[in-house]
Amino acid sequence: MSTVTMKELLEAGAHFGHRRSAWNPKMKLYIYQERNQIHILDLSITVKKIEEARKFVRDLAAQGGAVLFVGTKQQAKKCVQEEAKRCGASYINNRWLGGFLTNFSTVKKRIDRLLELEKQEVEGEWEVLSKKEEMGFRRELEKLRRNLAGVKNITTLPQALFVTDLKIEEIAVREAKRLVIPIVAIVDSNGDPSLIDYLIPANDDAIKSIRLITSKIADAILEGKTLWEKKQEVLEKEAEEEKIKEVEEEITKEELEVSGSDEIKAEKEKVAVKEKVAVKEKVAVKEKGEKEELAIEHLQQEEKPEIETREEPEQKKEDAEKKPKANEGQDLKKTAKAEKSKKEETTGRMKKAKSEKDT
Repeated sequence: MSTVTMKELLEAGAHFGHRRSAWNPKMKLYIYQERNQIHILDLSITVKKIEEARKFVRDLAAQGGAVLFVGTKQQAKKCVQEEAKRCGASYINNRWLGGFLTNFSTVKKRIDRLLELEKQEVEGEWEVLSKKEEMGFRRELEKLRRNLAGVKNITTLPQALFVTDLKIEEIAVREAKRLVIPIVAIVDSNGDPSLIDYLIPANDDAIKSIRLITSKIADAILEGKTLWEKKQEVLEKEAEEEKIKEVEEEITKEELEVSGSDEIKAEKEKVAVKEKVAVKEKVAVKEKGEKEELAIEHLQQEEKPEIETREEPEQKKEDAEKKPKANEGQDLKKTAKAEKSKKEETTGRMKKAKSEKDT
């Protein structure tokens, strides 16, 4: 962890502020004294603020966040480009395009166009075209490269901005504030510290001062990225271990299922044997019951003839008594019928005799 010292800041001229006539009263807390009508910044506060900014940037990079470097004035262009490339961050060092953050969808289309033109150039698609068309594409490519070369790999909005000059990058600061994006910025004695989340009170005009502070921010990003990579490695290892555990669990489950299926089969066979034994016992019990019933019926049948032999003389006597009574009844019926027939014959004869007399 590389920390900045007051000696390094003094050698870089970070303590020099603007003239008294150009100062911002809100920066009074960060001014050490005034000398020859020029404000001298308190470097002890600057060291603390740099550490706070470095910690924030490192933690952000350790979580996979992206920081956008913004420095479009002449003193900051080169160092911003070099330090951003060194830490693998995006940067803007030519001109801030209005709406880069608030209208990112449109800017993303221009970035896609830049990548498309670069692909065409590499594949040699322009060689077939006329010189006029080729020159038109090359001019468009150069223009896009000037403004978007440092952000062509960006896919989403950055999670933080690092600004080298608060006055010149005013539009960028406003857009970031509107989207609630944290800002880390070098603030001179003429700047407004209330606009910045992590301010670094220092000289924003000296090349050495800008390079020193920018390099410390880049170092913090590199530290955060190493932590992020280590976390990713740990997560990958954990994921691999989890996969191995899952595979082992599946194998053990399969083994248990195989062994369990054998045990289940054995248990099923035991249950089937028990059921067969129970069925046989039930059948044996039924057969015994049937045999006992047959024996009882046989005994009952043997006892019935004796009872019938005893009851036969009594029934014969009753039948003998009933027969004469039945014969007497039949004789009476026959005599009654004979008398009726005789009466009918006599009445018929009488009627015939009367009819003959009348004639």
